[in-house]
Order: sequence, then structure tokens, then C-alpha cells
Amino acid sequence: MRDADRDPADAARSARANGAGPAPALHPGRVVAYSWLMAGAVIGVLNLLHADLHEHHELPPLVHWLRDGALAVPLAAIAVVGAALVVRPRASGPRRADDSSIAPRLAWAVLASLLFAVLSIPGIQLHGLLFGAEEEAGGWLQDALKDGAITLAVSLVALVPAVLVAGLPWRAARSSHERAHAPGSSLVATAGPSASLATTGSTHVGGDR
Repeated sequence: MRDADRDPADAARSARANGAGPAPALHPGRVVAYSWLMAGAVIGVLNLLHADLHEHHELPPLVHWLRDGALAVPLAAIAVVGAALVVRPRASGPRRADDSSIAPRLAWAVLASLLFAVLSIPGIQLHGLLFGAEEEAGGWLQDALKDGAITLAVSLVALVPAVLVAGLPWRAARSSHERAHAPGSSLVATAGPSASLATTGSTHVGGDR
């Protein structure tokens, strides 16, 4: 049978079996929530640990936390989305862990935390330059490694329980059973035989003339 003569439904089923098709879309609400959760938790802990350091213009603790948290959210969002782009294709393919299982959730949380820890190192240095924050005793590398380790630990503590309860930051891929019972699929499946019968009927009628 030539490829042109193949039934489109058979081709679609074959593509799904081979793992083809669009990947699940990101969930905007969860991306925003996880970004704020991770940034807020990390900045809160870092501000407490650096409470003895001062800036050129001191702010009330709550305002200080909100300001630094808002500045850290874009970096957290990059980590959340970047980890999703890496884990999502591996979690949604055929014969792989389902989106609802624990493995992809833990993998995403670990990778997002690691990315945020790496991105936070230049972010913390930039924060010091912008607001004139005092530096801790010790070299730059030592401070960067310590702050990165704190960021990684706090991010994991914040993200792991959240993702286990709320789910991954992308929409779950529908199973083949759910796709087969979707309204569009039912209409196509119903219309297919009807269209064939109608075509057959019209052919017979045309042949009897």
C-alpha cells in the first residue's frame, strides 16, 4: 500500500505510537506560582542570614524582602521553564514515566533548583552592586558557593512538597483512551463510516442510472 493511500486515522495512531505529536503545554499559573514560591523562600532565608549586613539605603524587612523577591522572580522563572523544557519531553514520551508519577516531579524540582542556584550567583553579585550591600568576610568564590548552596537547599525544600501536591508546571498529556473518547475523535469516528456509506450509496445510485 502506498503512503498516499493510507488511512489518516492509521497514520495518526502510528504517529502517537512513535511518540510524535505536540508536547503538553506549559501551565502559566503554576509557572508563576512556582517562580514566586522559589524566589520568595530563597530571598527570605538569605535576608535572614545576611541580617547583619547593611545597604546604602536601609528598608523595612518586609519591603526589603518584597523588593529582592520581585527582582529574583525572573531568574526563578527561567529556572522553572528551563527545567520543564528538559524534563517534559522525557516524561511525556511513549513507554516513559507518566506526568502523574513521582519521578518526573522530583526530576523537575531538582533541575529547577539547580538552575536557580546557578543563576542566583551572578544575581546576588548584581544585587550587591545595585544597592551597595556590604560583602561578607571571605573571598568572592567562597561567598558565591555558600549562597548557591543555600539557594539550592531552600529551593528543594520549597519545590518538592509543592510539586508533589500541585503537579508539574505543564498540562498533563492525555492518554490514548482519553483522546479516543474526546468529542472531536468521536465525531470523526462517527462521521467516517457514515461518510463511507453515503459515498457507497451515491456510487450505487449513480451506477443504476
